[in-house]
Amino acid sequence: MFAMLTRVVAALNANRRPGEIASACSFAVLLALLPAGNLIWASLFVLVFLVKVNLGIALLLTAILSPMALLVDGILDTVGYAVLTVPALQSFFTWLYNAPLGPLTGFNQTLVPGALVAGIVLWIPVFFIARAFVQLYRNRLRVRIIRSPFIQWLAKLPIVRRLQGAASRARSIYEWAG
Repeated sequence: MFAMLTRVVAALNANRRPGEIASACSFAVLLALLPAGNLIWASLFVLVFLVKVNLGIALLLTAILSPMALLVDGILDTVGYAVLTVPALQSFFTWLYNAPLGPLTGFNQTLVPGALVAGIVLWIPVFFIARAFVQLYRNRLRVRIIRSPFIQWLAKLPIVRRLQGAASRARSIYEWAG
């Protein structure tokens, strides 16, 4: 967990493109909303590793947001039911259910199509909000946080110095690998 947090802080402070971090946040929201254990979730999870996003942020946010997604299950269930009962899509759903891997997608559970639709709708707003936050953090907040009295006091603790050494090594490895 500490290594993942180190990667997140390193990514926010590195000269990486904010779009990579914003895409990771969007993927995390989509993965967190979708129930795991179906082909759609597994495919999106693999896609995270294939596209250029910050893996540390994507995985950490997915882990943090997944339990919180339980709070919106009722809404996702309602949206999924609305999608599954659209008459124009009935032939597509029948075809998908009869396809060899169709039942593995879990589309016939109302939560899966509801979460997929909600995740796709939220993708762009989450992307732009996360990108704006990264730019705000880099331009204004980073210096204020580093100069705050609490962080200055915290930096003097021996354990934090050891952790800073580990973080700088992780950052150098992260920047080298990226």
